[in-house]
Amino acid sequence: MYNSPMRELWRRHTLALVVTTAVSISLLLYGPTLRLPIIYDSLLHIRIAKALNLLTVWLPTEAFGFYRPLTFFPILLIKALFGYYPPWLFHGLNVAQHALNGALLVWLAWRLWGSGRLALLAGLIFAAYPFSYQAVAVYGHNVHPTIANFMLLGLHCVLSGLRTGKRRWWWATAVFAILSLLTHESGLLLGAFAFLLQWNAQGRWPLRRAAWRAPWFWLLLSGAAYFVAYRFLPIERAPQTDAAGALNLAQSGWYLLQGAAFPTAWFAPLWPGDSRLLILAGLLWLGMGTGWLLRQKGAALALAWGWWGLAAALIGLALPTNYLLHGPRLLYLASVGVALLWALLLDEAMVRKWGRWGATAVFLFILLSSAHFVWQRLQDYARLMAPVTAVAAQMADRPANEAILLVNLPQWLAQPQNRYAVGVEFVAMLGDYLFVEELIGENLRASHPVQAVVVPELRRAVTYPYGLHAQTPLAALVWLPSQHVFIVDYWLAGPQARYTGLANAPTPATPLLATLGPYELLQLTCTPAGELQTTWRIHSPVPPTTSLFVQGLDGAGRLVTQADGPPLGLPPGLLPAPPFTLVDVRQMPQQVSQHLPEGETAVVTLLLGAYDYLSGARHTAYDADGHLLPEEALHVSWSSVCGGGSN
Repeated sequence: MYNSPMRELWRRHTLALVVTTAVSISLLLYGPTLRLPIIYDSLLHIRIAKALNLLTVWLPTEAFGFYRPLTFFPILLIKALFGYYPPWLFHGLNVAQHALNGALLVWLAWRLWGSGRLALLAGLIFAAYPFSYQAVAVYGHNVHPTIANFMLLGLHCVLSGLRTGKRRWWWATAVFAILSLLTHESGLLLGAFAFLLQWNAQGRWPLRRAAWRAPWFWLLLSGAAYFVAYRFLPIERAPQTDAAGALNLAQSGWYLLQGAAFPTAWFAPLWPGDSRLLILAGLLWLGMGTGWLLRQKGAALALAWGWWGLAAALIGLALPTNYLLHGPRLLYLASVGVALLWALLLDEAMVRKWGRWGATAVFLFILLSSAHFVWQRLQDYARLMAPVTAVAAQMADRPANEAILLVNLPQWLAQPQNRYAVGVEFVAMLGDYLFVEELIGENLRASHPVQAVVVPELRRAVTYPYGLHAQTPLAALVWLPSQHVFIVDYWLAGPQARYTGLANAPTPATPLLATLGPYELLQLTCTPAGELQTTWRIHSPVPPTTSLFVQGLDGAGRLVTQADGPPLGLPPGLLPAPPFTLVDVRQMPQQVSQHLPEGETAVVTLLLGAYDYLSGARHTAYDADGHLLPEEALHVSWSSVCGGGSN
């Protein structure tokens, strides 16, 4: 009598600790996504949701290609509550749902098998599963965490119904079954999962004479009816999947098998031979472990293998291979079965004295290697999104009628080498079916006119592959009034957007400062950060090899800083047709001498001029009165422009 309440209290505390650990790992691992902007399929879903309301969202949406009303219903609610789409909320929902799935899986394993260690292993392997990064990092893939939410909740209701016999649990199961089908087509698998769950809960084969009374039977029946009815819904089939190519069962199979044998497949870059041998090695390990545990935990293994097999078969047989290889998010639901499978094997090995340390080492390797892989992908997302963050910071207080030109905007990027041999490990910001206006509009909450062009001569070679968003052909570029120019440079650390100025700017009512070749200088200012802003008026076409030089000299006339290049950082042939005014912005890296008093700069004089970058010859320069300038350059005191560096 005394020990029973204490034991139950201990069990509850242990369960709480295990759940908290699994949830914490999920939040810590994916927490950085809360700083990301709205990207990729999130933009597509927002576009479609704008044509829906809280009533029509429940009808088939022809523009989408699937019947998934719960994809758009949360988006409509968020817009109704906030008036816009907060990126932190989008990403926060995904992270919270992923953490909830980890907690639900831990609780399910605990309820079925009563082992805190097994439950913890399953929850942590699921939380860090490498191929889940896409599903959690992009709200547009929220359907995958959501369907797992409803399925796990539905199975908990099935388990409670089997153990208590209370009707309310069957009604709750029906609700989650309906929500699953309204979320994703894989909801029809709930009946099969319930069959395997009942086998584990009751310890006997569920196929009996009165099987038609079991909840799994009616769930299977409703799933089959839904599958038939789905084929007659008035929607077009998904355009992205249709365009992805044919089904290659062998290649799809290797990819799905890699998802199950992922710990050994991690060694692909280190393996000199055929990487498929690593996948086979992992499968052999799983097969041997399954045979070893078959007598003691046959039903548990059936649930793990069955969950993975059914979820993998659904996507492997229904989707084109190329679409599957580019969509690691599609393995999210199957990862529940994978986590259970590896947890069962490792837990049993940890029970044995001879295998305790080895199994612990394998588990730590799985957890750390998977978490590191996910962390790398999230770092890639942050690098890819850096240009959007830079544009948002620069345009934060600008009127919506001011236009934006994005040069060499990245669409996706990837690591130089895959960690896993099969599939594509990349992060994407835009697809070919998305528009840069959506990317900028939703993240800046302002409808700026936006164009995105590719200027090949401004690209540079880096070790990582990336793609560019070429939405506007160069020949079709239209220069709009007050058009801000951002050029994306590609460095080893990732893409960085550089604000280079304003084209077709308003002409200031200021006197002429100098004429430097084809350019008339109207204004000259700078900031403490070393950002030099010059306003130019251009009356005639600029020769294509013309550039500007800006040099900083110290008191002895020595060159200490320099920032050469054409105005706006663009080839002259891409500039608007004259006449026009532009504001050029360039960074002047200031080199401060250690021997100077604090606050003083080594730059004493600025030289500005125009030159031909092929021949090196300088264009003739005149002052405001038309007199020739020495050295074909305008000499300006740094202190008169920058106030001694104090402005």
